[in-house]
Amino acid sequence: MTSTRHLQYVAEERHEDDDDELTPVPEDEDRHPEYDDVFNREDEHDALPVVEVFRPVIPFVYELGHRVQPEPGAPARRVIWRGQLRERFTETGWFHRVNVYRLDDGFWDCYREDELQAA
Repeated sequence: MTSTRHLQYVAEERHEDDDDELTPVPEDEDRHPEYDDVFNREDEHDALPVVEVFRPVIPFVYELGHRVQPEPGAPARRVIWRGQLRERFTETGWFHRVNVYRLDDGFWDCYREDELQAA
């Protein structure tokens, strides 16, 4: 059976003047070398711009607790959840949002607004 050679490294001795060569870890405040300005890293986070993204608001027709019918002869049920679904237009490929509702009928099915009518 062949074995690999084992190498052993020995660290060099430490000299007392090695402390002068160490660079200090940056503190919370640093001086910019070109402008000689003082920067505080904590203030840097406050200076970042806040970008707010607004989505177009599609108002819901039915409020939570509103009674609706999924079809004309069906019993009226309460709306217990509402949200939006992303659908793709088949003609253009663009996405749009559609309001959907979940009713208190014991099922997890969601109904679109055009499938419901007020009771």
